[in-house]
Amino acid sequence: MKITKIKAPVKGQISTYFIAGDWHIDHMDWPAFDIMLKTARKFFKNKKDRKLIINGDFLDAAHLMARNPMFKQWIKRSDGMDEYFIPKSEEELDLGNRILDLLQKEFSEIIYVLGNHDLRYELMMKTCSKDYAHNFDIISKLSLTSRGIKTVKYNDWLDMGSKLSITHGAFHGATCHKKHYEAAGAKSVIFSHIHHVGCKAFQVRGNTHHVWSLPALSDLNPEYIKNRETNWSVGFGVINLHANSNFNFYIFQVWDNKLALPDGTVLTSNQKYPF
Repeated sequence: MKITKIKAPVKGQISTYFIAGDWHIDHMDWPAFDIMLKTARKFFKNKKDRKLIINGDFLDAAHLMARNPMFKQWIKRSDGMDEYFIPKSEEELDLGNRILDLLQKEFSEIIYVLGNHDLRYELMMKTCSKDYAHNFDIISKLSLTSRGIKTVKYNDWLDMGSKLSITHGAFHGATCHKKHYEAAGAKSVIFSHIHHVGCKAFQVRGNTHHVWSLPALSDLNPEYIKNRETNWSVGFGVINLHANSNFNFYIFQVWDNKLALPDGTVLTSNQKYPF
């Protein structure tokens, strides 16, 4: 397990990061994405003050999921790589690059925490032949290094100061907040992965820690859900980190393509993108 660190700012300053997880860009909620950008512009007129953490599952990679019937069909075929897996990957990665191009026009710093859906590309790299592996190298295909986007591997941690840890998330179910807290080692935690807002508080030796789960930035009723009920919501978060590593965390949920900010401003969007 590797820990990447964001240092607390110097005394008298605050570092602010927007954070959004579970983009699943093939199923992105484009109005919510647009509202996040509008919120960033409203809060910070200067691009240098806008920073973003992509908290995993930026890509969806449904075509690389072993349980997918199309995966099972094409993985057996000699032409599967050339006719299915590579074209589908190129289509998704092209969209990913277009989104990153737009994000880099809006944010001066981006950190990409990989999620379990992003991991499907790495798993395909390891299982396919060496002749094809480079087609699934998302670090290269999304130009993350040349873009200057720092990456955090799946199930690794991004620490902000000394009191807050961020990870995409690996646990589901009723105890997932507790499990992420235990995995972080008695720190407050922000994770994504479960697509809904939740918070649990824990206390150790007089210190209170919180574990938050984030809403998703994706469609709440993608095709694979088959119109089942969920407790998901759409939105993003904002973290203000203080010099002493204390922090404030805000979750913004987007309903019906609208977001009401604390000052009463209502941001709306019917943006469809792509592209």
